[in-house]
Amino acid sequence: MSRKNQDALLILRMLSDMTMVSLGWVAAFSLRFSGILPIPKGIPSTVLYFKLIPFIAVIWFGTMAASGFYRRTRRRRSAFMEALDILQSCALATILFIAFTYVYEEYRYSRIVMVIFAAIHPWMLITGRSLIRKALRRYKRLSPPRRTLLIGGGDCLGQAERLAQDSTDIARDEILGAVLVGDADSVLLAAAFCAAKGLKVIDKPADWVDFFSKNPCESVLIALPHRAADFLETDLERIADQVPDVKFVPDLTRFTRFAAGVDLIGGVPVVAIHDSPLAGIGSVLKRLVDILGALVGFLVFGPLMLVIAVLVKLSSPGPVLYRQERMGLDGKTFHALKFRSMPVDAEAKTGAVWAKAGDGRATPLGNFLRRSSLDETPQFFNILRGEMSLVGPRPERPVFVEQFRRNIPGYYLRHKTKAGLTGWAQVNGWRGNTSIEKRIECDLFYIQNWSLKFDLKIILLTVFKGFINKNAY
Repeated sequence: MSRKNQDALLILRMLSDMTMVSLGWVAAFSLRFSGILPIPKGIPSTVLYFKLIPFIAVIWFGTMAASGFYRRTRRRRSAFMEALDILQSCALATILFIAFTYVYEEYRYSRIVMVIFAAIHPWMLITGRSLIRKALRRYKRLSPPRRTLLIGGGDCLGQAERLAQDSTDIARDEILGAVLVGDADSVLLAAAFCAAKGLKVIDKPADWVDFFSKNPCESVLIALPHRAADFLETDLERIADQVPDVKFVPDLTRFTRFAAGVDLIGGVPVVAIHDSPLAGIGSVLKRLVDILGALVGFLVFGPLMLVIAVLVKLSSPGPVLYRQERMGLDGKTFHALKFRSMPVDAEAKTGAVWAKAGDGRATPLGNFLRRSSLDETPQFFNILRGEMSLVGPRPERPVFVEQFRRNIPGYYLRHKTKAGLTGWAQVNGWRGNTSIEKRIECDLFYIQNWSLKFDLKIILLTVFKGFINKNAY
């Protein structure tokens, strides 16, 4: 699908979602005050309720955008899986909306309206998406299929084939066949792929003008391994003169751990090989959730933190808080706050030492604080200051980062997002003196699959099993 069609489809889905959620609010109001249920205080002014519709649209749009619904690179999913995603996003947006109405104190809105709205609006969103799919399928039946020629070799040919099959929701391309290019090994690998997929292998034409005259195509997808890049010099210009739509898929799979992104800077296309879903409106919403979560954290843990501060002061000489340099977003350092759990001179002779079981440096109180993770509660201040997030890879000291980045592939990619108070690795037990490789695997999985729903899941798992851990010391 062309970028123009992709944008049109995204806008259509956005308009459908915002229309359906707004209609859901109107329907909930109408059902509540239709006379079916008792109305003890009379029917309120519709203006009081309908003036919330812009706020509802903003909250739902932001939540669904942060959950990845409006990313152009979002992988196509079945209607059932999309419905599950919508239900989860709507649950999160409803919680945010209820919190908003408690802050917005102009009027105390009916709880029954809220319940009806929460029950019906997800199904209206699902219905809207379903109507769009049906309309697109009908359009597909009426539209002639686009004929596409694949050109590539090695593993790259598979990328081109997936692109041809999955790049459109309107009309599935008809693949004419594949021209194999590259060295012998690359061609053999591509030929095996064609055999498995039932694709016709086409000999490389000596004359592209004659070939396209006999085999008209609307689209050509070129996906070449680096070893076959000379094909671009010899053939690309002649192909581009004969076909209206030519796309080139760069061979980046061995370089990138995340999805690649393309920007236009001064009219020049620039490929970012590490593009994260934590960008744009997603980062804004994550920051808002961080601020709200940190404030809630202070309300919940504030009294306990005061008690801990007094006990730390009484248990050993030195400051209550320990400021330790850690590395966060984009490799920038900051000072993470913790309740001091060791004597002031614990590393005076040894220097930076990785904490492990039985090292005996912590005070008795500090040992308890570290095992219960309560020593890290002052990091709510780091979250408010924007140095950390509620959820993300745990920050490490720069001296250890230098060690790990030299020996562990992909380690430094964890700095594509802010460090977190808790994270996917921590709730899966990879903390303390455990496998760094497994921890990095979890951190990269988190960045690749980030959404507000995923953050909420990690926070809930932290509450139930993230504080106490046998590897925390």
